[in-house]
Amino acid sequence: MQEIDVQKIRQENKQTRDYMIDMLIMLSATTIMAVFHYGIRSLIMVATSIATAVLCESSIDLLRKRNPHRIGDLSSIFTGAAIALMLPASAPIWLAPIGSVFAIAVAKLPFGNARTTPFVPAAAGFAFLTLSYRELVFTYPSVRADVKGLVTGQEGFVSGISVANMLSQKTSIGTGIINMMDLFVGKVPGPMGASCLFVMFGLFMYMLVRRSSEWITSAGFLAACSILAVVFPRVLTGRSISLVMELSSGVLFFSAIFFISDPITSPKSQMSRVIYGFAGGVLTMIFRYFGEFEEGVCFAILIMNALSSYFETLGEKINNRLNNKEYKPKDKKEKKQKKSKNEKDTPKDERGYSL
Repeated sequence: MQEIDVQKIRQENKQTRDYMIDMLIMLSATTIMAVFHYGIRSLIMVATSIATAVLCESSIDLLRKRNPHRIGDLSSIFTGAAIALMLPASAPIWLAPIGSVFAIAVAKLPFGNARTTPFVPAAAGFAFLTLSYRELVFTYPSVRADVKGLVTGQEGFVSGISVANMLSQKTSIGTGIINMMDLFVGKVPGPMGASCLFVMFGLFMYMLVRRSSEWITSAGFLAACSILAVVFPRVLTGRSISLVMELSSGVLFFSAIFFISDPITSPKSQMSRVIYGFAGGVLTMIFRYFGEFEEGVCFAILIMNALSSYFETLGEKINNRLNNKEYKPKDKKEKKQKKSKNEKDTPKDERGYSL
């Protein structure tokens, strides 16, 4: 029995690892951009967060003597890297590891492993940091070369105004070509691994080629955000400026690629994924328009994770209606089939009643 369990774990690890390899390849591109803009300190932050996540999961599994082979699925590496890349380059080194510990110890392992957790651990870790260390999470360094590597609160630190903050104050970055190019290349204060719009678009295309089934969820999410950004702009310089600013601000695009599309926490059918992603985008924009924080996308992701099964059911109902089929919940259908089989096997008298 033990040999069968280990074999099953290895097979599941391979499936998870194949997905995580693609995610880590994409994260490496955002890490390169973070190092380019903010120097080696950003790489140290990512490495420290990854090491903490791996050590936390290994230690807890060792203590409870469960799932000793799960660490090979690479999910803890992804969690640690994602949390660090969503933070400002000026955050204290210890901040990302705290988020990683919360993600692993609270949002992942209590539910089993990466294949059974109902929430995206990295989103939960970042949401925890947002609630606990708001000032550190949303204080960004200036992109001027002479302030690279300085820590928030350190003497000589120069803070910058993020695009998300501009939007919350209904301030536009301007319509000049230089300002727009700064948005696309990530030369603006913001999360160190999520501010380059060119890289985000590139990853979106990579995802279309490599992970088309998950890509459709991200597409639905971005479509909803884009529609609301155009219909209800928060700046007065034009709807197109509003669209670019919303997509390039905070970790919206980052979350669209790495979180909302997560195959474990999202619905399984294509129709359900489209609706799920679109609803997640609407909820994200509601948090942006009316929320207390300048970025609330991770809270929206966690709520959508909790409602995933409902969107699965909704998607199946819509899909069946489009195909002129009557929707029947799977459990009831299986129960009916089992009942019919039992009735067929039960002997009956000449009047048709069961003996």
